[in-house]
Amino acid sequence: MNSPSVGTADRRLGQRRPLRQAAELILPGNRLLPVRIHDLSLGGMSLIVPVNLPAQTGVRIRTSLPLKPAGRLPAELPATVQYSVLPSAGGGFQVGVNFGTLPEP
Repeated sequence: MNSPSVGTADRRLGQRRPLRQAAELILPGNRLLPVRIHDLSLGGMSLIVPVNLPAQTGVRIRTSLPLKPAGRLPAELPATVQYSVLPSAGGGFQVGVNFGTLPEP
């Protein structure tokens, strides 16, 4: 298992916000993997994933993001795996990803 490096929280680009919803992870080779989003920040997100992913794996996350006051924005976000750990509870590996260059809205 890959674990978060010391000081990861110090480099975060924003406060984590809970976001519990389904998403698809697009792995290299365009393999689709259903995942659950656990939380979101400006620089990345935490996912619950059924398999262990190596650090530095490039992925894309397909989901819809909430818009205020009400609505959803379909999104496909480039990201890089930073860590993958297997907690004692949670139903899968907790995978932290950092966003790559995000597309302009």
